[in-house]
Amino acid sequence: MKLNKRKAKVLFSAIDEWKREDQISPEQATKLTQSIEVAGFDWRLLAVYSFWIAISCFIISVGVLLADDYLLALLANIFDAPASVMCATTAVIAAICYYAGVRRRHSHPSKTISNEAIFFFGVLMSAVSVGILGQTAMFSNVDDASLLLLLTAIYAVLGIRLSSVLIWIFALLGFVAWVQLETTELSGFSDYFLGMNHPMRFTLTGALIAFMSLKCHRFKRTQPLKDSTQFIGLLFLLFGFWLLSIFGNYGDVSVWSGVKQIELLHWAIFSISVCAAVLYIGLHYADSLCRSFGITFLLINLYTRFFEYFWDTAHKTIFFAILALSFWFIGSHAEKLWRLGTKAENK
Repeated sequence: MKLNKRKAKVLFSAIDEWKREDQISPEQATKLTQSIEVAGFDWRLLAVYSFWIAISCFIISVGVLLADDYLLALLANIFDAPASVMCATTAVIAAICYYAGVRRRHSHPSKTISNEAIFFFGVLMSAVSVGILGQTAMFSNVDDASLLLLLTAIYAVLGIRLSSVLIWIFALLGFVAWVQLETTELSGFSDYFLGMNHPMRFTLTGALIAFMSLKCHRFKRTQPLKDSTQFIGLLFLLFGFWLLSIFGNYGDVSVWSGVKQIELLHWAIFSISVCAAVLYIGLHYADSLCRSFGITFLLINLYTRFFEYFWDTAHKTIFFAILALSFWFIGSHAEKLWRLGTKAENK
């Protein structure tokens, strides 16, 4: 059994304790100790970073290719085909990527990172296919929001059907983007939709997705997607409230710039209250995601208020001294909690 140093230390301490209390024999203790292998490096984390770097480099290479006029003209000559043919071709490539990911998942179920990376290329080609679909004669009059909704539906069906967290995350991101685009088009590209600016729409969309995460456990296929749904929901919910604490419900930047930040104090209080409520839920129900998001955005809100209200009025020496002391306090408190946790594990 391969474990990191911290987990291995806990098991070694437990084995020694069992040995001292005669719960296991010395031979059993030796056998258990020898079965534990200490991993000196987090190869899983390296694999995650490596795959994402590889995907990012691939996207950059495609972007550089499209930015080169000569190569773009060369590609146009090579792939001089109707939009419908290109749409069908990219759709087939996307299907092949999804099929390859499923086959690889069955043959190598433990290689979850590389399996999801293969699904990403399917996600990318699906987006290209739907984008080209809008250029065909049949769908040329379809608006961008409808095409984005179609792409989101494709991701949602595949994410649930294949139980892929990565595809499902893109479905949720597509849904958020669709809400923003659809409401913008319905409002005639105004700054408001039903009296709501973009940050408020982010907040409502995040709240809806967070509510969806509460229902994921009821269905077998959506159970593995609960954490990712909750993550995206909390992210947009708290991010939207943070934006509201800065901009309020103003859509026009010129109007907002003439408003004193103290006039938006009620939004700041509301945003901090929501963060505190999420933190309380995380602590009360032992929900690590709620706890992490609550404390993170609570600190972000507090430091944002600190910069807003004291940057112009306080002397910069005092300002940064207070900032340094606050971070020192957080670091000391975190270290104390970590030491308590370490002592508990040793016991």
